[in-house]
Amino acid sequence: MFAKNIYTLRYSFKEFFARNKYKIIICLLFCVVGILTGIFTAIKIFDLDEEEIFESFNLTYQLDDLEKFSANFFARLLSYELVLILLTIFALHPAMFIFGWCLLAYRAFLVSINCMMIILCFSFNGIIKSLLILFPCQILMLLLMLAYFCYVCYKVKDCKYQKRKKYSGLLYWLFLVSLALTIINLFETTLLFIFRSNVILVI
Repeated sequence: MFAKNIYTLRYSFKEFFARNKYKIIICLLFCVVGILTGIFTAIKIFDLDEEEIFESFNLTYQLDDLEKFSANFFARLLSYELVLILLTIFALHPAMFIFGWCLLAYRAFLVSINCMMIILCFSFNGIIKSLLILFPCQILMLLLMLAYFCYVCYKVKDCKYQKRKKYSGLLYWLFLVSLALTIINLFETTLLFIFRSNVILVI
């Protein structure tokens, strides 16, 4: 029974990627451009040290800001829930797909610029926080958003093709992806809280 469920799940994933490979490739390309842009932008503005630039991209001034459990958890929760809602809206019509791609690219840009600035500003502690905790968790969240966007695009197209007005299953997947993102968010925030700067320095 377990082996059958695994096989069914693998088949579903293969079918999903086969039907949405072009959308997935486009989304990934936009995200890669966003990540590279964020890295180069972080390097470029690192020596400027202007408060307005830091505030524009919500860059962290102190490592303590990353370690505030409740503030960071709920701020991220609000952020990805808003992104999911926007992605759902942008998936309703092919003319709006470009906005979804750009939103994912901008999200990737923010992830990379923040992680890069943390490394540049805080050296060893920044590397621990950024490369081992923040970047992997945020990239995983980004991939989930990407998969959700591609799924909704496909589902809406399928419903229109079959002339169904109700997009069945969208709320279920919205809830499921929100739950998965929340679990990752909780995991990330907990790690940042556990491996605080003073703990790393003591170790």
